[in-house]
Amino acid sequence: MKALYYLGDKTLELREIPEPIPGENEYLIKIEACGICGSDYEGYLGKTNRRIAPMVMGHEAAGTVVKAPAGGRYAAGTNVAVFPNYYCGKCDQCREGLTNNCADGTFLGILTFDGCMAEYVTAPEKYILPFGPSLSHETAAMVEPLAVALDAVSKITDEELRNAGYTAVIGGGTIGLMVLLMLKRRKAKNIIVSDTFDFRLDLAKKLGADAVINPLKEDFTAAIKKITGGKMCSLAIEAVGFTATAQSSLDALRPGGIAVWVGNAQKIIEIDMQKVVVTELTIRGSHIYKLEEFEACLKMMAKGEIDVSALITDRYALKDGAEAFRALEDNKDGKKLKVMLRMNG
Repeated sequence: MKALYYLGDKTLELREIPEPIPGENEYLIKIEACGICGSDYEGYLGKTNRRIAPMVMGHEAAGTVVKAPAGGRYAAGTNVAVFPNYYCGKCDQCREGLTNNCADGTFLGILTFDGCMAEYVTAPEKYILPFGPSLSHETAAMVEPLAVALDAVSKITDEELRNAGYTAVIGGGTIGLMVLLMLKRRKAKNIIVSDTFDFRLDLAKKLGADAVINPLKEDFTAAIKKITGGKMCSLAIEAVGFTATAQSSLDALRPGGIAVWVGNAQKIIEIDMQKVVVTELTIRGSHIYKLEEFEACLKMMAKGEIDVSALITDRYALKDGAEAFRALEDNKDGKKLKVMLRMNG
């Protein structure tokens, strides 16, 4: 089979390797579509230590069961989304319900654990979720980033959302726009999206944003004050992960406001701690998702409650995977949001 190998900074190679052999209680899955996550791209650039070459990246995937284990629930031909966060279920975090922070967990396409930028993978039954004909494989592959957005928005209670006059979303990439969709689903009022690309801001407006800000073209804090009539925002969700954007999420808030941080691009950041203390802000972290959130998102999409199709902007065959990553290096207008690799071209 073919697999796209990460070999080091900005170096990818399509290799022919043996098809994986499923172990006991494992399924053999033919991958049909795999999205390129922002973390895959950062790993490709060598900006993190979360991809250790040589390895196969990719954790946003959907495919078809080719071979099922004896007594398995899903027959050959079943369409499935792959849940990439393998957790032990036994450690303190798992017993407390924090399976997204499992002490002994592994994650497809992270560190040295090969992922889904390949024609075939194996997976235990627990980590594959079936879907019907209402979803395409590439749309089903979008369940992974959508689950990230769901977990972030779930950090805000119904009462907090109901009482919020204005909510800011910092970052209009895939996760930020999915956060917007999740906020709209929960009836959030007066959602403001900030991004440095006009293309993404235009898309945010089409997806239901009430106002948008390009901080390269206007002062961010002044724009928030103008839009909110000086009230500022009760809530802000940061979906980028840099010092500037983290600070913007705090600058947007009124005293007593709440920021949820889901962006994770920069490990160490600097913020105005005095603002946090003096105006009594709350910062909540959101890390990936849990299996039940992943399943909930798949059902939302299957029922048509959330439409993520507008976020898929580019498609490449697996054999052109290296070209896809190079194209992301040249994404100067921000028009490439979710780039999807198709195994069959």
